[in-house]
Amino acid sequence: MKRKTKALCRISLCALFSAVLCVVSPVAIPIFAIPFSLSILIVLLAAAMLGPIGGAASILLYLLIGALGLPVFGGGMGGFGVLLGPTGGFLWSYLPMSLLFGWLYRAFQAREEETTRRTRILLGILAGLPSLLICYTLGIIQYMAVARVSFVAAVMVCVLPFLVFDLVKLALVSFLSDRMKRIAVLRRIELDFFRKK
Repeated sequence: MKRKTKALCRISLCALFSAVLCVVSPVAIPIFAIPFSLSILIVLLAAAMLGPIGGAASILLYLLIGALGLPVFGGGMGGFGVLLGPTGGFLWSYLPMSLLFGWLYRAFQAREEETTRRTRILLGILAGLPSLLICYTLGIIQYMAVARVSFVAAVMVCVLPFLVFDLVKLALVSFLSDRMKRIAVLRRIELDFFRKK
């Protein structure tokens, strides 16, 4: 029974993070050529809280919902065509991002009791840097291929306007996950995926 309860909690939280992503992602601010949103924050927070597998599962569910046509992608768009469009590379990157960040975050936080909160937050930021690199790389590649622009032009559009914001998101994810993992309710139901075994 205890194992079934844990499995149900995992599934419920995966679905919850997918739902949050479906609500947050369409709210995009068109201040740049590529709209600004908080999608990456939710993607990384899901990976930090659920681990690499749980985080990736929630992202996969989100992508499937969007591919089926529901307006859950940036700007309220949906459909498989969005995944093949100029900004689709960023959406595809969410899966490897969540897997890598979830694994690195768990590895970096393995001895959280022996570190200060400031150190844990710094380690969380460091764990997120390779994930951001994956996001930018896949996003740039698809943007170049679909929009038919040069590498420099793609970097100017896809990376430079968002770099500072994304670093702030990393810090926020690390801070929030560190706080959320210490909520008494979550500790009582013993969600063992919050820490490395």
